[in-house]
Amino acid sequence: MTTENHKKYQRHFLDHQYFWTITLTVGWFALNILILATTTLMEFARAKRSIQIWEPFCWEISSQVIILLLIPIGIYVSNHWVDKFSWKIRLALHAVLTIPFSGIHIAGMVGTRHLWYQRMGSQYYFGDLSMELLYEYRKDAQTYLIITLVIFGYRFIVRRLRGEASCLTSSEENETPEPESYPERLLIKKLGREFLIQTRDIEWIEASGNYANLYIKESVYPMRITMDKLEKLLPSNYARIHRSTIVNLEHIQEIESLDSGNQKILTLSRRYRDEFKSLLRLS
Repeated sequence: MTTENHKKYQRHFLDHQYFWTITLTVGWFALNILILATTTLMEFARAKRSIQIWEPFCWEISSQVIILLLIPIGIYVSNHWVDKFSWKIRLALHAVLTIPFSGIHIAGMVGTRHLWYQRMGSQYYFGDLSMELLYEYRKDAQTYLIITLVIFGYRFIVRRLRGEASCLTSSEENETPEPESYPERLLIKKLGREFLIQTRDIEWIEASGNYANLYIKESVYPMRITMDKLEKLLPSNYARIHRSTIVNLEHIQEIESLDSGNQKILTLSRRYRDEFKSLLRLS
């Protein structure tokens, strides 16, 4: 594969992350369902035991779909709560979260199986409650760990491909930075390379979990910082127009209610409207 094609596919992946995230996740779970269900059928055949073909598919689909539905909830909880703490506390919280994760998974899975079996004119038996709960929890804790590691790895790869921004240290700047002012340049680390960007070139900023995505021309650079802290550090030509959005006033072309257009449309919430208008009059 040529370098040009590699860059093209990389850009497509970065520009359509939502599509690729959904596609890869659903594909992963669909493959799991197929492999696990057919494995169960083969094991019953080897043991010369009879089973309806639909039963192992019922077991796996009911389990995998509930887990699939729990993933966005887990990501939201992690981004807005767990990731705010130190890594030691995060580990403890993730361990605790395996309990409600398993409880919801078991309840949804068993309920779905009961309904499925009823539709097929049969009856589902979960088994001895205490033993089955322990058995399922052990599997669910492992599944929670695997999913967490996969999400962490996926985000790490995306940050490496996209490049991650950070403030220059005093040694890199060869001078002592002002404690309450934002640096004129940011350091970008991307695929083992380092380069500098000008802070004034940032067009707008969008919150993404514990990161702030810095939009500069056609590129997006994540930076691990809260929007509140970033807002205080940025110079006066940057304005908060939404809880999750900061915009560079020098890059605003027009302000009007639009349903379409070629430029990037950002939402100005009521909370920040008056302050934003005031800043425009002063600029």
